[in-house]
Amino acid sequence: TDPKAGYVMAGAHFDSWVAGDGATDNAAGSAVVMEAARIIRTLGIRPKRTIRFVLWTGEEQGLLGSLAYVDKYLASRPGPTAGEDGNALYYGWPNRYPITPRPGFDELKAYFNMDNGSGKLRGLYAEGNVAAVPLLTQWLAPFASMGAGKVVAAPTSGTDHVYMQSVGAPGFQFIQDPLDYSSRTHHSSADTFDHLKAEDLRQASVVMAGVLVASANSDKTLPRFP
Repeated sequence: TDPKAGYVMAGAHFDSWVAGDGATDNAAGSAVVMEAARIIRTLGIRPKRTIRFVLWTGEEQGLLGSLAYVDKYLASRPGPTAGEDGNALYYGWPNRYPITPRPGFDELKAYFNMDNGSGKLRGLYAEGNVAAVPLLTQWLAPFASMGAGKVVAAPTSGTDHVYMQSVGAPGFQFIQDPLDYSSRTHHSSADTFDHLKAEDLRQASVVMAGVLVASANSDKTLPRFP
């Protein structure tokens, strides 16, 4: 409802890994993003900030979908060069300077990523941005009774908030119950539909929707890294 207030966003990657269904990596996160959108739409909520929902492609090849978004809408860095493979981009692009902000850089007020399987959401990683902890904690507070009230200062890597963080944009990753994600399904032929937990995905959808609405209506915005 306020065109000058910017936007918040949630995302997951829609590509998958060879051999299995890609159910936990990352159809689970993609389904939660879509369900969060459905919940907010069904409730008729009209927040102050726009809420965007995104399903990334090319995450498994070096976060190429989210890199393209950052490079087009948020900030540019030297490269990527034509034909440069995803592995080189993943390790090299965040260390290339100078960073040149795009006109839309300040419009993104918060991005929330889900990419750790089918487990319940337990909170958010502050990604090293300790100044953001109080506001993230406030937005999560209504969901503490659902087990999702924790904010952890630690950074995470390997998924679609990474390039946002590398240019100073406020990108965060949800904390999830691990279930059998790392021990069995991640990047394996066991990543099949039967490893999805419907109740956990429903809980995650409610939490994601609530955090998005809170961040979209908040009078305060998250502090950024320099």
